[in-house]
Amino acid sequence: MQTMRRKIPIRRLEQERLAALQARERRRRMSSKAKWAVLLLLLVAVIAGVTYGVFFTPYTALRNMLPVPNKLISVVFIVNGVSHSVPAEGTLVVHPDDVVSVDDIHTDGKFNWGLRLTSEQFSANDLLEGRRDIKEFWPDFESEDPLKVVVDVMAGSQSIGRFNMVVRLRARDWVKKAQEAESPEAKVRYYERAARLASHNALILTNLAQLYAEQDQWAKAAATYEKVAATSNTIPILQKLVEAYQKAGKTNQALAAYIKLIQKSGTDKEPFYGFISYLNAKKNPTQAASFLSTNLKSFPKSYRPEIHTYLGTLYGQQGEWTKAINSYKRALAGGVGNPLIHLNLGEAYSRIGNYRQAEKSLLTYLKMKPKDVDARLRLAAVYRKRNKNKNAIRTLKGLIKDNPKSLKAHLALVDLYEKLNRDKEAAAVYEAIAKLSPDNKVVHYNQGVLYYEMKQFDRAAKAFSQVLKLDKKDVDAREYLVEVYRKKKKPRQALAVLKELIKLRPDHWPYYAEAFELYDQLKAYEEMTKTFASAVGKAPEKPELRYFLGISYEKRNLLVEAIHQFEALVKMAPKNIDYLVHLAGLYEQIGKTENALETYQKVLDLDPENPEAQENYLRLKMREIGG
Repeated sequence: MQTMRRKIPIRRLEQERLAALQARERRRRMSSKAKWAVLLLLLVAVIAGVTYGVFFTPYTALRNMLPVPNKLISVVFIVNGVSHSVPAEGTLVVHPDDVVSVDDIHTDGKFNWGLRLTSEQFSANDLLEGRRDIKEFWPDFESEDPLKVVVDVMAGSQSIGRFNMVVRLRARDWVKKAQEAESPEAKVRYYERAARLASHNALILTNLAQLYAEQDQWAKAAATYEKVAATSNTIPILQKLVEAYQKAGKTNQALAAYIKLIQKSGTDKEPFYGFISYLNAKKNPTQAASFLSTNLKSFPKSYRPEIHTYLGTLYGQQGEWTKAINSYKRALAGGVGNPLIHLNLGEAYSRIGNYRQAEKSLLTYLKMKPKDVDARLRLAAVYRKRNKNKNAIRTLKGLIKDNPKSLKAHLALVDLYEKLNRDKEAAAVYEAIAKLSPDNKVVHYNQGVLYYEMKQFDRAAKAFSQVLKLDKKDVDAREYLVEVYRKKKKPRQALAVLKELIKLRPDHWPYYAEAFELYDQLKAYEEMTKTFASAVGKAPEKPELRYFLGISYEKRNLLVEAIHQFEALVKMAPKNIDYLVHLAGLYEQIGKTENALETYQKVLDLDPENPEAQENYLRLKMREIGG
């Protein structure tokens, strides 16, 4: 049995045949493309070979024949039309407003083909293409610190050297900003930047120092004026420097600057007098004298006699009178014609007890200044020291004749008269003084004391009363006035003054004893009682007051009240024999014999030999026995 063949559909056969044809066509096209690609590559290779042979081989050969640059020598720039040569590793300083270009590059090679510039901070190669404004690279540059950039010079891919370019603002830029600034702080800040860039510019430094001064920054002002003075040592600058040192409290520096100013000022002595005033204002004569003596040779010779004069004054202020005398002598030897030196010499000689030389110096001065009141007073004092009292009196009288209103002269004369015990003359002078100085309580007081000692109590009372008109609280005058009234036997007036004293000094117990005495003299016992009762009420712990109160009661025959006070006194001071004896006597007066005997016994226990207690105790005992 035969197997039947399976039939394939015609449509399927057509599809397979079509696919085979398509595959064959694709293989054919790819083969054609490959051929063309190969042909193209061969053509390019041929062209490249021909080109290299024609062009590059000669160039390479030529280049190999020439030396290649290996080292940078310098770069020539044109800055604002001016040529600047910068060596390798050198620096070109420019301003943002500068116009810069590279004019030439010098290397160790003969030919500089293909050189270029590179930098990490800006497009340095643009400088080779023509002029460039620096601010094109840094349009907003406003830094106090300079900008430093490094530029490499390249030959192909190899750096053959480098140079630096520094961009910074100039001092005038900061000055302009300072002038435009509104706040003082900003002005100072900008001027400080300008000063750092122009550290020797006197004008900039002066303006900065002035700004410091206006803001009371005197230490900074002084430091800045110092820098100015180093290059511009002019009188105005030195004056400013002195002022700044003074305001900054730098005394030594101020004094040193003063010396420079004096040296610079020539015949103008105003700085010297300012220097002296400054020393006086410091109120330290020791420091001033030390500085002057140490720096004496730094002053012009024409100034030294005056300095010796001033040194004499300073030494006098310190009490170093021998040094003062030596300085004054040097001043005179230097030709100083100031008469005051002789006056000061007179004072100095007096201070060391050399009254002979003092007299001589004062007389020399008075030949030149015969009407000088102070000098004549000093001369009178010297005469007194030399026991030339007649000369002293004559000098003072002459002074008063020429100057009748001179209080000092009158006081000196009255003092001399009192020392000589010439009371009448002294009293007459006091009368004149009182007219010259009616409101001077010291004068009236001294006048009163003199009249009291002269036993002219009416005049004394008048003088002391005048003191109290001027000063109601003057205790000394009141005390004298009490004594004056007592001497005049006017106890009532004395008591009235004493009461005022007690008001002024209520704790001064002697006043109460005096008052008690005056009350007793006047027999004003009731008033006495009131006074001391009030005093005891204010100070019950004071036994003196209670004692006077007890006595006042006794004087008025108010014995019971008196006993109360003395019993209180005995409690306060149980061993006070006077209080016990007085209390016993009071007991006896009112018939309390037992109390009296008991009290007398206490006295005898304390003082067995007391005669008053023995006698009274025995008497009372005998009375008891007899009774």
